[in-house]
Amino acid sequence: MLKTSVPAEEIRKLYMSLYEKHKEEIDIRVKDGIEKYRKGGAKIRLTDKNGNPIKNQTVRLNQVSHDFKYGANIFMLDELGDENLNAEYRKQFKEYFNAATVPFYWNTLEPQENRPRYDKNSEKIYRRPAPELCMEYCEENGISPKLHCLVYESFTPEWLHGLPLRKVKEKYEKRFKEITDRFSGRMFEFEVINELLQEKGWKNKSVLSEQKDIIEWSFRTARKYFPDETLVINEGNPIISLADEDYRSPLYMMIDAALLKGAPIDKIGLQHHLFTGALCSTNEEYDAAIKEGTELFDPIKHLKGLDIIAELGLPLEITEVTVPTFDDTEEAEQLQADILKLWYSIWFSHPAVNTIVYWNTVEGYAYEKPGWNENYCRGGIWHKDLTPKKSALMIKHLFLEEWHTDLTLTTDENGEIDFRGFFGDYLLTAGEKEFSLGLHKGEENSFGITL
Repeated sequence: MLKTSVPAEEIRKLYMSLYEKHKEEIDIRVKDGIEKYRKGGAKIRLTDKNGNPIKNQTVRLNQVSHDFKYGANIFMLDELGDENLNAEYRKQFKEYFNAATVPFYWNTLEPQENRPRYDKNSEKIYRRPAPELCMEYCEENGISPKLHCLVYESFTPEWLHGLPLRKVKEKYEKRFKEITDRFSGRMFEFEVINELLQEKGWKNKSVLSEQKDIIEWSFRTARKYFPDETLVINEGNPIISLADEDYRSPLYMMIDAALLKGAPIDKIGLQHHLFTGALCSTNEEYDAAIKEGTELFDPIKHLKGLDIIAELGLPLEITEVTVPTFDDTEEAEQLQADILKLWYSIWFSHPAVNTIVYWNTVEGYAYEKPGWNENYCRGGIWHKDLTPKKSALMIKHLFLEEWHTDLTLTTDENGEIDFRGFFGDYLLTAGEKEFSLGLHKGEENSFGITL
């Protein structure tokens, strides 16, 4: 593994100085945004069986779930090569996340034409667990799955290459039909196109990539087969460039044009990876990469970029997140956790964002190919033995403690209580009775309960 000679204090200053410079402004916006957009008020009235108000009744409210989705890819499900590690992965994933990205990369889902790997007992392919295996785990554990991705031309099967456009489109429609037959109604969203602005680096693409109307065709075809699903367009690391290029950003203009042409896009996905070290082969290169990688850490630009893309009027999702750990030290782990907290706080506070998905959770099992190794980033939030890093504990702290509502209240003379809490499902306990209720954005959130 690469080692840095840059002192820990210098790295922290490099990556946190812009936040420290604008700390008051950022903290106020984050605090106000979370209070305004992630919480709501509710009124509960308790009565007896005759309709009389129950006064001075102690009531406990415990939040049991979040409406806001926070997840990770689930690419290492049963992929760790050890029964104990696989069991621990299954145990921990549901403790840390309420959403999961399920792999549907076409080249590994159907490496041989007409022999797709949907079934949970399909032949194993590393980092590509069969979709039904992932779905079974998610459905058993109350985790919301999402599909990644219907059209990702960088990962098309070899048997598609060289076919004329008409045939390519026929194969895509067959793929969509198979997927809708199995998975419609079982996922909270479907990514339709991924990383289209990265096309120049693709080597395995089909002729569809060359088409002017690839977005419009892909989304209209997806809507044909997925009429009731949330359809997402996803792009790599655009947030800072949105701030730098304003409304002339390629992403903004690409999506704006597609919407004007009628593409039924429901949601915009934005990746935010810092792959520091992935391209390095020496410690000296790694030192230079650490010093050069700070451009993605300007929180003021980050907020500006989100504000700009949100003007398209669609909800946003941070679909893939990598926060590096710059060394194997306690100080490096703490910096990863602090950066993660800053990013997650900004995203959670923004009115347009409704989902955050971390990418590679376990150290040592990230994507690699000749000349590119994401493991050099140390971007996992669990060590290779599945023990949590400080960043994993930070995610749990944020969503299960800091952004979480547990209250004990007493009814007034009208048998009523008012409370303000984070959007999600709650368990109400009054005496020895328990009731379920939901506090959700845009709903009336007024409840009558008879004891």
